[in-house]
Amino acid sequence: MKKLQGAHLSKPITPDLLMTPSDQGNVDLDVDFAADRGNWTGKLDFLLSCIGYCVGLGNVWRFPYRAYTNGGGAFLVPYFLMLAICGIPLFFLELSLGQFSSLGPLAVWKISPLFKGAGAAMLLIVGLVAIYYNMIIAYVLFYLFASLTSNLPWEHCGNWWNTDLCLEHRGSKDGNGALPLNLTSTVSPSEEYWRWCISRPRSPTSSCSCCWSVESPSQGPGRASSSISPLSSTTCCLPRDTFIVTLGNAITSILAGFAIFSVLGYMSQELGVPVDQVAKAGPGLAFVVYPQAMTMLPLSPFWSFLFFFMLLTLGLDSQFAFLETIVTAVTDEFPYYLRPKKAVFSGLICVAMYLMGLVLTTDGGMYWLVLLDDYSASFGLMVAVITTCLAVTRVYGIQRFCRDIHMMLGFKPGLYFRACWLFLSPATLLALLVYSIVKYQPSEYGSYRFPAWAELLGILMGLLSCLMIPAGMLVAVLREEGSLWERLQQASRPALDWGPSLEENRTGMYVATLAGSQSPKPLMVHMRKYGGITSFENTAIEVDREIAEEEESMM
Repeated sequence: MKKLQGAHLSKPITPDLLMTPSDQGNVDLDVDFAADRGNWTGKLDFLLSCIGYCVGLGNVWRFPYRAYTNGGGAFLVPYFLMLAICGIPLFFLELSLGQFSSLGPLAVWKISPLFKGAGAAMLLIVGLVAIYYNMIIAYVLFYLFASLTSNLPWEHCGNWWNTDLCLEHRGSKDGNGALPLNLTSTVSPSEEYWRWCISRPRSPTSSCSCCWSVESPSQGPGRASSSISPLSSTTCCLPRDTFIVTLGNAITSILAGFAIFSVLGYMSQELGVPVDQVAKAGPGLAFVVYPQAMTMLPLSPFWSFLFFFMLLTLGLDSQFAFLETIVTAVTDEFPYYLRPKKAVFSGLICVAMYLMGLVLTTDGGMYWLVLLDDYSASFGLMVAVITTCLAVTRVYGIQRFCRDIHMMLGFKPGLYFRACWLFLSPATLLALLVYSIVKYQPSEYGSYRFPAWAELLGILMGLLSCLMIPAGMLVAVLREEGSLWERLQQASRPALDWGPSLEENRTGMYVATLAGSQSPKPLMVHMRKYGGITSFENTAIEVDREIAEEEESMM
């Protein structure tokens, strides 16, 4: 008996927290939470998902107007320049981070916990955009079903929602080719339909916004999509997909510009007024100007239905991506609790965001929507992207990041990507951020200027996402031990379980790390208790020495 006890005591015991799936024998492999996240089933799944997220309502109602007011065709020169300097390299960085780690926008900051606030900022921005995006989809659904008539309801005056100022802006022209009446003192039927029948609080619109319960920048959605791609790129090719998605987004915007302004040009000719008097941006274009233009075409209900069906498809796939980003980010933070109940958690998120969006169905709902559209993803988004770029390339290290990509894709990024990540992209975004602050203009909706308190609220909404970054830094520093400088160093280094999520993909410096850990803290505690911490520290020191030698040789 004593021999048996001695043999039992001498046998090393591996705590469950440190056991890998191969150590656990024939236990239920459902604990492999990385596999529970799912994977893309085909090469086109990931590509089409990214295109659907990137191509949205902004391509139709924002880009054409911006191009028109900023030089027309000349606007394409700086547009494609920005696409080359910022759009393509930063999208590739985003997809690479997600695919390498198989983690969402929050948990991916195991790469450098000090900057986890950048992930929280991105999540806040996505949530705010998703709230008002859902209301836009509700408006689109209302117009879509309203188009299923022989005569469009916004085609003529004389309805219960029309006022004495209503005038059908499609009458006969005089001999000079202009309408005999002054259009500035009248209101078109489409504008009154939008103002008094749609954007006012009515039960149909509120019911339409229930599409939240049916459904389940740029940075979060792309990272969430790539995080369920296998590490070995059998279902997607990141460089190829990056160019296809970014260029596809640009080409879609240009084609939308041709389509929109060909109709607006026809409308300008029919009304005998300059194009700038009929061209608008945002909701005014989608729900006032373009519906009015449809009434001037033969088979107007048919063309109206096609237009709003297009807006519906553009909005839905972007909204799916927004929602999946939020759900993925939170479930990756707490996989043991939330991933097995992902459907229930998704439903709760839908209900919560639906309730938050109800304010958009009130009398001032359209003004709230414009405020959210102007400030939710403005300067806060640029700050989050700049922080992400600098954290990955400067703190984590460009050499280490390129080594991760080489491990994943079989090649290292070339000079173009490295130059953009290190210098061109952050410098350009920083210049744009300063320019947007210097050239700041208050929001307006038509002729209405927002009051000072509303402007302040919008600015605070943008600042809130920026404040998530220093708040995350404070939390990360407080979790560490030692002096302030030691805490900063420890919080900025990758977590011990940073790397590919699947055990078979952990090679080289990523071998023998803990699978399924939510944070490095439990790993540190157990390894100090059971031994083995020295090997990890030695590995980190060796990697740091290797990177330092490489950087010295490059200088």
